[in-house]
Amino acid sequence: MNKLFTYAFFIIPFLYIACNLFFNSNIVNIQSYLIISSGYIALSLMIIILFIPNIPIFHKIIDRRLLGLITFSFSFLHLIFYLIDNNFNFIFIKDDFINLDFIQIGYLALLLFLPLVITSNDFSKKKLGEKWYKIHKLIYLILILSMLHYYIIIKADYLIFSFYLFIILIIFFLNYKRNSI
Repeated sequence: MNKLFTYAFFIIPFLYIACNLFFNSNIVNIQSYLIISSGYIALSLMIIILFIPNIPIFHKIIDRRLLGLITFSFSFLHLIFYLIDNNFNFIFIKDDFINLDFIQIGYLALLLFLPLVITSNDFSKKKLGEKWYKIHKLIYLILILSMLHYYIIIKADYLIFSFYLFIILIIFFLNYKRNSI
């Protein structure tokens, strides 16, 4: 049951993006829309992953490990859409990497996601023991880097960023309070 419900976290945003592409005539730049949407979705899913431990019923209906893999999928899609937007021209991509801080931070966040993805299985959890938990604490650093990536990109409207930041601070406070008891 929880895996089926968790798959909704992939299907619903994916359908939302697809429906907007086909039925929203206000989208002028499709590549930009895909990059932005996949970034928002990945960031939102990271926040949900960190919020789940604070609501006991969520453990029963949401598979955090699967949701983490779905989050990585949207993060990876975010990168793929960026590469497509640059026509896979690695000269442009290299120049972006060298000259744009938010691109460097985004790459770093995605690279830090890889150990989580690789170890998101029962075998790794059993084999690594306590180290597994330390590895999976990287999600906090990934979230901070993702927020920094987003902050640097913003040109004028900080409302959504402020909302994300407010929610994240509440989650950090709740997690700190829960772990210190």
